[in-house]
Amino acid sequence: DIANGNTTQATIRLYDEVSWLGISAEDFAADLATITAPTIEVQINSPGGNVFDGIAIYNALRAHPAHIITRVDGLAASIASVIAQAGDERIMMPAAQMMVHNAWTACVGNTKDMADMAKLLAQQDEVIVGIYADRSRKPHAHLRKLMDSETWFTAHQAVEEGLADEVHTAKGNTPTNRFDPALSLALLDI
Repeated sequence: DIANGNTTQATIRLYDEVSWLGISAEDFAADLATITAPTIEVQINSPGGNVFDGIAIYNALRAHPAHIITRVDGLAASIASVIAQAGDERIMMPAAQMMVHNAWTACVGNTKDMADMAKLLAQQDEVIVGIYADRSRKPHAHLRKLMDSETWFTAHQAVEEGLADEVHTAKGNTPTNRFDPALSLALLDI
């Protein structure tokens, strides 16, 4: 869903699964290419989806000449958390959450097929952790532990980990990027 009526800012709503069943990279990139506004806000509420489509969407946003704002409205889970990293500004709404984990898939075949798939999954994990590390400035090893544990973050925890820049506040208030334990939920391992 794209609103391009404003000449200074366009809005893209990524409110679905990232895949051919929801939002595909091909459709997203084609729509993105039509935007000429100098600022684009990508509003995210997605459980994630296909790694390759998500990486293509991330790269399309990073390559676009507009100033990109990613805003997590509800959930940025799995590959949607990677797409959220594409923003020049990364905003979490107050009750929004983010989840990171290792890539996974289903595989049918013999032992060679399984070993080959394990190598491909490990490669995808390295690509994803590289994006998180680049954007958060946190060490790969720290981020790999978070991915290995399938870690869920509140808005403030995502900022604390460097996966977002600020938590949006009500108009007239100053945004905060400090972790406030009174406002956070415990991390969930699901």
